[in-house]
Amino acid sequence: MKSKYLLAILLAAMMTTPVFAFWHPPHEEPPCPWFGVMINGEWGTPTDPYMFYEPYDHFCNSVTVEVFICNVTDLYGYEFKLGWDTAHFSLKSWTVEMTWGADTVVVKPDASYKGAYMYLQVVTAKHPALGVTGPAFKLATLVFHIDNDVCWNQAPFIDGWFWVQDYKASNSCSQPLEPQLCAPINAYWKWVPCQPVVDMEPAIDEDTGLGEVNWKVGDKWTLTLTVENITKVSDVHLWVDWYGYHHTLGEDFYTVLLCTTKADVVINNDLFPSAKMTAAPTITVHSPLCNQRYTSAAAVSGYVGIEFVMKSGYLVNLTDNIGSWIAKITFTKCDPWYCGAQPFYTPKDDHDWWLENATTDIFYDHGSYFSVMCPTLDYQWFYGGVKVYNTNYMFAPVPGDLTGDGKVDIDDLTIEIGYYGLDWSTWTGYYYDLNKSHLIDIYDIVIVAKNYGRDAPNLDP
Repeated sequence: MKSKYLLAILLAAMMTTPVFAFWHPPHEEPPCPWFGVMINGEWGTPTDPYMFYEPYDHFCNSVTVEVFICNVTDLYGYEFKLGWDTAHFSLKSWTVEMTWGADTVVVKPDASYKGAYMYLQVVTAKHPALGVTGPAFKLATLVFHIDNDVCWNQAPFIDGWFWVQDYKASNSCSQPLEPQLCAPINAYWKWVPCQPVVDMEPAIDEDTGLGEVNWKVGDKWTLTLTVENITKVSDVHLWVDWYGYHHTLGEDFYTVLLCTTKADVVINNDLFPSAKMTAAPTITVHSPLCNQRYTSAAAVSGYVGIEFVMKSGYLVNLTDNIGSWIAKITFTKCDPWYCGAQPFYTPKDDHDWWLENATTDIFYDHGSYFSVMCPTLDYQWFYGGVKVYNTNYMFAPVPGDLTGDGKVDIDDLTIEIGYYGLDWSTWTGYYYDLNKSHLIDIYDIVIVAKNYGRDAPNLDP
């Protein structure tokens, strides 16, 4: 009886679940053919685009774009259009990579697409084409030129792509490839503009925090104004200010340290040719006199203004990786014994002068700017994202060098002895009172005598 029930259950299971007896694996569709675009040997996706970073890495350089077709075993002919953004790139050359001998090849730039250019490539075989195997076949290599960089503040970044459209392919039977081509893999890119930098050289010393140091009256010191990462510059408006001060004596005493003239200002004609300017550059100089004494801040401050405008269409791209110098200003060291408050000699290492006692800060005025030709930006102001490296100048005379000739000798000792006994009731008494005790006495003569024969200051911090 039990055997009858077991047989009935087994028959019912076989009738209701035939899949166990007749199951086959599902049919797999062949991989979908697709076109792909590569920039400089890299694929770019919307989430991981090809990145353009530093302007000097690519500006005025070439960009190689390659077009591939993948997942095709029988290719007789193909057609595609490649588009690009003409605001930044221009097509310079191209090579048809995938042909089959005496094929019919049509290649031409096509401006039919509004707002951009298109590259059209059509290849068909005159004889039966050979089958192709493998994952990818290069159809074309295109070389582009980077015409315009991205301006800082134009946007946090600029992005775009080289895109394929109107793509078609057929097999050796003149039939469209089946299944229909997958969506193309376009080459996405993102451009991160670099922050502009303006710098004044020589750079600040890392140890002392100061710029170049001199200790002889009449020394020449040239300041070089350099710029990088500013593109499409048409006009330049630079204002360099400076002033001297005397920390120890307070705000009422200042020391003029540098003088200059219009003849000491030079513009880089290699970058900004005079023939390309609308007129001669305007150079404005307000410089203190080196042979007068001052005690007010206004009297010892100075500035140099440099302005010039280029002719329409002449643009300069300051994207050199070592910086492009705009102008040079040569200063002359004034004589401190005739130009304001004198150094306060302190008992540091045998009457040396503290380095921070008298410096000249040199800085770009916030009124400076560059005119740039960008879609959404007219000017690049110094306070609008331009990174500025200011500097300073230090004059550290040899202690006891009253003539400013760079050494302490009999002439300096004679001067100090000659003014012995004078107090601050006279300008002379104030200036040659080296330790600022309100009286020229034996202690001031000792400062000169103990440094007799020295020809350099102690610049150690």
